[in-house]
Amino acid sequence: MACDEMPDDLKILWKEAGTDRPMFSPDQLRQETEKMQARRRKSDVVGAAVMAIFVVGYTIIFFFIPNNTLTLAGSILSVLICGIWLIDILMKRARVVPDPGETDSVRFYRAELERARDNHRTLAWRIALLAPPFILWDIGFARIFAKAAWFIEPLMWFDCVLLLAVFAFFGPLKQLKLTRKYQDRIAALDGSIRSEGR
Repeated sequence: MACDEMPDDLKILWKEAGTDRPMFSPDQLRQETEKMQARRRKSDVVGAAVMAIFVVGYTIIFFFIPNNTLTLAGSILSVLICGIWLIDILMKRARVVPDPGETDSVRFYRAELERARDNHRTLAWRIALLAPPFILWDIGFARIFAKAAWFIEPLMWFDCVLLLAVFAFFGPLKQLKLTRKYQDRIAALDGSIRSEGR
């Protein structure tokens, strides 16, 4: 059942909803919303820091490390994708989000669920976009330094396979799974609201 995917402190809420005595606790909804907001803020800080490191790192690589066509293309695409991602995170953090006390707790919780769902859906294709530039850079790096040490080329090819698996397959699938989980929560909440006659 969708309610089995819910956080522990809300399982009772959703399981009792739809019965003769559906129950919503505004305090529980408010607490869960605040937890979700705190997790989102933390995730935004970590994401912004990682994207900033990538932008700085690949900019330095572009200007100061020996490059060929593949590493140049990989560096430019990496800076572009990570830069857009960083700007988007900073713009989202700048938007004013209403306090849970300023609006109906159920509607506010639903809005937070929608934000989480949309964020994971966006992350799915953004993570996939990171694969091509990183792989291009690895192949170019392998070609530059292959003569210096025999193990560099197979190491870079192994890294390409790993990047392809993580960024083009496992990462997006994980985000899509989380997208479905939050959509299930929204559906469970909507069903509970309807059964309560709100």
